[in-house]
Amino acid sequence: MSASNLVAEAIWKEIESTRSITDDQLSILQFLFGKNFERATRIVDQSGVKRISGEPSGRCVFQVVGESRRKEEYFCFAEHYCACYSFFYDIVNRGEQLCCKHQLAARLAVSVGACVEVKMKYVKPLTLFHDLLKASSPERGRLLGLDVGNKYVGLAVSDSHYKIASPLSVLVRKKTNIDLMAKDFQTLISELSLKGLVIGCCFERQHSSLEAVQVKLFVKDLCKTGKLEGLKYTYWDERFTTKCVEALLEPLNIDPVMSKTILDKCAAVGILQDYLDYMQKNCELDKSSK
Repeated sequence: MSASNLVAEAIWKEIESTRSITDDQLSILQFLFGKNFERATRIVDQSGVKRISGEPSGRCVFQVVGESRRKEEYFCFAEHYCACYSFFYDIVNRGEQLCCKHQLAARLAVSVGACVEVKMKYVKPLTLFHDLLKASSPERGRLLGLDVGNKYVGLAVSDSHYKIASPLSVLVRKKTNIDLMAKDFQTLISELSLKGLVIGCCFERQHSSLEAVQVKLFVKDLCKTGKLEGLKYTYWDERFTTKCVEALLEPLNIDPVMSKTILDKCAAVGILQDYLDYMQKNCELDKSSK
């Protein structure tokens, strides 16, 4: 580690211990990092640093907003990596700087406690259900079932006793509207008192299916919006549910577009109902064994 890096590391630790920056520390950091430090402070002042933490691993990555009009976001690790062009050109290739402005912003935000925390609340299926049952009756919410497709996301909702799943709606899915979808989920959380998501996912023991990868990428994108922070979610096998619904619709000769909408709604109901039935039986077995 270079002398400059050693000095910078010592300064960061001092700032972390007090959660504040003195004039002397500010002068040293500006001397070490120049204009990049000024840019980093602007990013932090605008709450442009998100810390995305994974559970239960505890690992985290930073998502930092750029300064251009497009407000693009870059993933980075404060100490050793950033996805921006400057990191590869100015630091890796030319070695002219210690780190880029996004890395600096991430380190500064951590040191002064200014990160926007985004935690991914994945829990195991049984854990989610047990957590819900622990709540007193007035505080019990509902579960939302999701059937995630390439074009649509089918939704179903449970009752407050977690016994019956009912069709809700279908959302149009686009890569550019993930923030709008997250806002739709926020509205549903408020209106329906949602406490968790049950997301259909194709479980292949032999290999990871493309469908499962797409579902998990969708969930990851939702989590990165920061709009569903604290909401728990789990995955439930959808292979047989979707096939059953397709078999029921096939002889009806319905218009393909309408059939797809019905399939997504019914598949979401099937996924959620299958989850509820399994969990209720599991609870009954637990009671009978005691």
